[in-house]
Amino acid sequence: MKDNILIVGGYGKVGSIISRHLAELYPKKIIVAGRSFEKAKILSETLDHNVIPYHLDIDNQTDNAVLENTKLAVMCIDQKDTKFVELCIATGVHYIDITANQPFIDQIELLDEKAKSNNVIVALSIGLAPGITNLLAQHCANQISETNVIDIFILLGIGEKHGDAAYRWTFDNIHSSYNINDSGKTKTIKSFTLPQKSNLAGKRKFYTFNFSDQHTLAKTINTKQVLTRMAFDSTILTSLVALLRKSGLTKIFNYKIFQNICIYLFKKMKIGSDEFAVKAVAGNTANEIYECSLEGKGEGKTTAYIAIETVLYVIQNNFSNGVRHIHQIIENIPEFLENLKRYDSTIEVKYKNIRNNE
Repeated sequence: MKDNILIVGGYGKVGSIISRHLAELYPKKIIVAGRSFEKAKILSETLDHNVIPYHLDIDNQTDNAVLENTKLAVMCIDQKDTKFVELCIATGVHYIDITANQPFIDQIELLDEKAKSNNVIVALSIGLAPGITNLLAQHCANQISETNVIDIFILLGIGEKHGDAAYRWTFDNIHSSYNINDSGKTKTIKSFTLPQKSNLAGKRKFYTFNFSDQHTLAKTINTKQVLTRMAFDSTILTSLVALLRKSGLTKIFNYKIFQNICIYLFKKMKIGSDEFAVKAVAGNTANEIYECSLEGKGEGKTTAYIAIETVLYVIQNNFSNGVRHIHQIIENIPEFLENLKRYDSTIEVKYKNIRNNE
């Protein structure tokens, strides 16, 4: 009987949190895998050997034995291609991915028919953005009729330490242009433009940014436009980047040398906080507006908690197979969000019907 849970990158910052919590629920059934068997072994020892360490290099994999008794795989690292995803589908292993990489998400979405044919669920958009933002947007859209527009606001705490890849993704997208769906037409917009004020952890300006949630939601929710904006918890830094963008000087963020300097400073200096906040606002032509938000501390660990709850949801519930995003999987969104408080009491969820002032 397949009952193991494989966590690829299970000893990393996010993966280790997932491994620890799931090991408490399923002792000896959690396989912590990655290229470093030594790191997996160390984690196993710290968890009283309740997890199984395993060497797995998904880029050079020749042995598929680990999947024979695996029910579900959780991917916590970036991948070059979809080979491992396809392998999981072919062997009947459910798959969950915390990636926020839109081009890679697009590739996985093409595997929908294969996943359906093999009775496998492939769950995507598992994190803060995409993830919580998807759930908030879907819940808002559910509360009003004929949603016309969805605005998403993301406040990132610059005091939280991230891996180099996360920093580089942000830098690469500061001076970029991308396409969105606007009333059925493709519209190109620039990042860190089109400011809009919102009262999220204090009133501030938010700027357009190429988060994947807006692309996914535009395809899965019946609305004319979805637009995601972001700001840093430091209003000074946010304003500075916006000013640089307006003058065209943000292209300096594309240079690896400058990125390296910034990454070093962010890791060494104590600036900002680890607080984050996300909000979705849905509206229509009848002037119905509904918004909901979630605030907390620690984007990385919150991503882990979302992944844990998604694992439990997939294991414990029956629903249609195929490639699905989190907002297409979770039926009771408020209950799912409330469950996150089990792991972190700082998480706070708010709901507001603007028109009726509820």
